[in-house]
Amino acid sequence: MRKGIMGILVIGVLVGFLTVSLAGPPDVIKIEHKYTAKKKGPVTLSHAKHVKEYKVACTECHHKWQKEKEKQPKKCSDCHKEKKEGKVLSLKRAFHKNCMGCHKNLAKQGKKTGPTTKCSKCHAKKAK
Repeated sequence: MRKGIMGILVIGVLVGFLTVSLAGPPDVIKIEHKYTAKKKGPVTLSHAKHVKEYKVACTECHHKWQKEKEKQPKKCSDCHKEKKEGKVLSLKRAFHKNCMGCHKNLAKQGKKTGPTTKCSKCHAKKAK
Protein backbone atom coordinates (compact mmCIF):
# COMPACT_ATOMS: atom_id res chain seq x y z
CA MET A 1 0.00 0.00 0.00
CA ARG A 2 2.77 2.45 0.95
CA LYS A 3 4.68 1.74 -2.28
CA GLY A 4 1.54 2.52 -4.29
CA ILE A 5 1.00 5.84 -2.50
CA MET A 6 4.68 6.77 -2.84
CA GLY A 7 4.57 5.92 -6.55
CA ILE A 8 1.53 8.15 -7.05
CA LEU A 9 3.22 10.99 -5.14
CA VAL A 10 6.41 10.68 -7.19
CA ILE A 11 4.43 10.68 -10.45
CA GLY A 12 2.44 13.71 -9.25
CA VAL A 13 5.61 15.65 -8.46
CA LEU A 14 7.17 14.75 -11.82
CA VAL A 15 4.04 15.82 -13.70
CA GLY A 16 4.08 19.10 -11.76
CA PHE A 17 7.70 19.81 -12.70
CA LEU A 18 7.09 18.86 -16.32
CA THR A 19 4.04 21.12 -16.53
CA VAL A 20 5.96 24.11 -15.14
CA SER A 21 8.96 23.56 -17.45
CA LEU A 22 6.77 23.18 -20.56
CA ALA A 23 4.68 26.26 -19.78
CA GLY A 24 7.39 28.56 -21.14
CA PRO A 25 7.54 32.30 -20.69
CA PRO A 26 4.41 34.33 -19.98
CA ASP A 27 2.66 36.12 -22.86
CA VAL A 28 2.76 39.41 -20.96
CA ILE A 29 5.61 40.62 -18.76
CA LYS A 30 5.22 43.21 -16.03
CA ILE A 31 8.50 44.84 -15.06
CA GLU A 32 8.05 45.93 -11.51
CA HIS A 33 10.91 46.66 -9.16
CA LYS A 34 11.79 48.82 -6.18
CA TYR A 35 12.74 51.62 -8.55
CA THR A 36 9.39 51.63 -10.32
CA ALA A 37 7.60 51.67 -6.99
CA LYS A 38 9.53 54.80 -5.92
CA LYS A 39 9.54 56.83 -9.13
CA LYS A 40 7.28 55.44 -11.84
CA GLY A 41 4.65 52.80 -12.35
CA PRO A 42 5.51 49.35 -13.72
CA VAL A 43 6.12 48.63 -17.41
CA THR A 44 3.99 45.99 -19.10
CA LEU A 45 5.02 44.53 -22.43
CA SER A 46 3.86 41.72 -24.66
CA HIS A 47 6.54 39.06 -24.63
CA ALA A 48 4.50 37.05 -27.14
CA LYS A 49 4.38 39.94 -29.63
CA HIS A 50 8.11 40.63 -29.32
CA VAL A 51 8.92 36.98 -30.00
CA LYS A 52 6.23 35.93 -32.48
CA GLU A 53 5.23 39.08 -34.33
CA TYR A 54 8.38 41.21 -34.14
CA LYS A 55 10.76 38.21 -34.35
CA VAL A 56 13.08 39.49 -31.60
CA ALA A 57 15.67 36.84 -30.73
CA CYS A 58 15.75 35.77 -27.08
CA THR A 59 19.34 36.93 -26.74
CA GLU A 60 18.45 40.48 -27.81
CA CYS A 61 17.03 41.03 -24.32
CA HIS A 62 18.54 38.09 -22.43
CA HIS A 63 22.03 38.93 -23.66
CA LYS A 64 23.98 36.62 -21.33
CA TRP A 65 21.66 33.61 -21.68
CA GLN A 66 23.13 30.45 -23.13
CA LYS A 67 20.16 28.28 -24.12
CA GLU A 68 22.36 25.21 -24.44
CA LYS A 69 23.46 25.44 -20.80
CA GLU A 70 20.48 27.00 -18.98
CA LYS A 71 16.79 26.11 -19.21
CA GLN A 72 15.63 29.65 -18.56
CA PRO A 73 17.30 33.07 -18.58
CA LYS A 74 18.07 34.74 -15.28
CA LYS A 75 16.10 37.75 -14.12
CA CYS A 76 17.67 41.03 -15.19
CA SER A 77 18.05 41.97 -11.52
CA ASP A 78 20.25 38.91 -10.90
CA CYS A 79 23.11 40.75 -12.65
CA HIS A 80 21.89 44.34 -12.87
CA LYS A 81 21.43 45.64 -9.35
CA GLU A 82 19.58 48.81 -8.36
CA LYS A 83 22.85 50.71 -8.17
CA LYS A 84 25.77 50.48 -10.56
CA GLU A 85 28.30 47.84 -9.56
CA GLY A 86 31.64 48.24 -11.34
CA LYS A 87 31.16 47.94 -15.09
CA VAL A 88 27.67 46.42 -14.79
CA LEU A 89 24.84 48.82 -15.63
CA SER A 90 22.28 49.56 -12.95
CA LEU A 91 18.92 47.85 -13.44
CA LYS A 92 17.25 51.09 -14.51
CA ARG A 93 19.97 51.93 -17.06
CA ALA A 94 20.03 48.37 -18.38
CA PHE A 95 16.29 48.40 -19.05
CA HIS A 96 16.37 51.85 -20.62
CA LYS A 97 19.44 51.13 -22.74
CA ASN A 98 18.16 47.78 -23.97
CA CYS A 99 14.49 48.63 -24.59
CA MET A 100 14.75 52.25 -25.70
CA GLY A 101 17.96 51.57 -27.58
CA CYS A 102 16.27 48.87 -29.64
CA HIS A 103 13.24 51.08 -30.31
CA LYS A 104 15.48 54.02 -31.32
CA ASN A 105 17.49 51.82 -33.71
CA LEU A 106 14.28 50.65 -35.37
CA ALA A 107 13.05 54.25 -35.67
CA LYS A 108 16.34 55.26 -37.36
CA GLN A 109 15.72 52.50 -39.90
CA GLY A 110 12.29 54.00 -40.58
CA LYS A 111 10.48 51.05 -39.00
CA LYS A 112 7.41 51.27 -36.80
CA THR A 113 8.48 50.82 -33.21
CA GLY A 114 7.55 51.28 -29.58
CA PRO A 115 8.15 54.31 -27.37
CA THR A 116 11.55 55.99 -27.33
CA THR A 117 11.33 59.10 -25.16
CA LYS A 118 8.22 59.72 -23.05
CA CYS A 119 8.22 57.86 -19.73
CA SER A 120 4.42 57.61 -19.66
CA LYS A 121 4.40 55.65 -22.93
CA CYS A 122 5.94 52.65 -21.17
CA HIS A 123 5.40 53.26 -17.46
CA ALA A 124 1.89 52.96 -16.08
CA LYS A 125 0.70 55.76 -13.82
CA LYS A 126 2.18 55.35 -10.37
CA ALA A 127 -0.30 53.87 -7.91
CA LYS A 128 -0.97 56.17 -4.98
